[in-house]
Amino acid sequence: MTISRLDRALEHYAAKLTALEEVAEQLSPEQALDVVIARHAVHTSLTDETRDSTNSLITLVQLDSRLRKQADSIAQAVELADWRASLNPPEGAWWWFFETPRHPHWSDRLDWLWSVLAVLCLTASLSLMIDISWRFLSEGPDALGAFAVVAQGLLTMVAAGGALTGAGRKGVERILQGLNIPRRSWQVVRVGLAMVLLLGLLGFRLSLPQIAVSYNNRGLQNYLSGRLDSAQFDYSRALKLNPDYVEAHYNLGLLYEDLQDFDRARAEYQIAVQGGLDAAYNNLARLHILGEDYSASVSLLLTGLELAQEDQVKCDMLKNLGWARLGQARYGEAEIYLRAAIELATDEAPAHCLLAQALDGLGEAASALLEWENCLRFADARNADEDAWIGLARQRIEMEGEER
Repeated sequence: MTISRLDRALEHYAAKLTALEEVAEQLSPEQALDVVIARHAVHTSLTDETRDSTNSLITLVQLDSRLRKQADSIAQAVELADWRASLNPPEGAWWWFFETPRHPHWSDRLDWLWSVLAVLCLTASLSLMIDISWRFLSEGPDALGAFAVVAQGLLTMVAAGGALTGAGRKGVERILQGLNIPRRSWQVVRVGLAMVLLLGLLGFRLSLPQIAVSYNNRGLQNYLSGRLDSAQFDYSRALKLNPDYVEAHYNLGLLYEDLQDFDRARAEYQIAVQGGLDAAYNNLARLHILGEDYSASVSLLLTGLELAQEDQVKCDMLKNLGWARLGQARYGEAEIYLRAAIELATDEAPAHCLLAQALDGLGEAASALLEWENCLRFADARNADEDAWIGLARQRIEMEGEER
């Protein structure tokens, strides 16, 4: 009786398998590879005709069952992955895919913890991203705001995809595998990525007050150049990034005052006053003077004088104190404050113009005339207050000339 090719392959397979079983504890790479190759020879010997040989197929199933029991020994003896890379066997050739058994690592028991931490970090990151994006986009987009929003959005999508979505996890796993990072560390690495993202966004969030300074400085440059719309945008963006930025509130108050929007200017100055900015006390008091609320103005100025450090701010406060007392017809007190202001800045018109009115109120005509002349000498008609005082000074001087 002629022995078929399949039967010869089965006999060779059985012999190699028996030899392997006898030395399973001390299996050499050659013996392990021999039995795998023998099993592959059986695979190549199978044809449509031989598949009908019931006895041969029963023998094959029994031998395969014995082979699977030796899977761990074979995988430990020979690195089949290297052979697969060279021979490229079909996926159905399961005997080429024995892998070294993976013993549970202590960190595997903490997988649930890593998952929870990843979700918490990503949730916190998402909240930070929404907060930061709102601050940059609520007043309308600009180049820096758009870049900040897009950059943090992309980073969050990458980190969230790597931790939460199947496609993202596979992509991250391919990268980690390419970096030769052990599989048992992959979950920890994912958590690390989520934590790095959270720390990065937190650091960016904490840096917003510094970014607000740059917006405020740019707004000041636009304001001085007469670009009021751009200045208003910059000040408003600075305040979105740092609502407690008193200098930006003060600068925005100045801008609103230039736009004759006194209610909004008053509101911005009030916030700056609450933040302890000395110049804001002076400007808010001035608006009270224009509204003839002299008592409120005096209260603000006396408090502000205790905070003022710069001579210019002190000079302005003393001038406005004199102005408020003048409005209350308390001419003697007005004279004291106005002369103190003139000592700090002799060439500024407002104190001279106001002192002239206070001296007229005291009946000191000669001294008043001298101050009216100083008022005309230093006043600038482009300033609304000073333009009005120029008219008073000319009338007063003309009256004095007629009397003479």
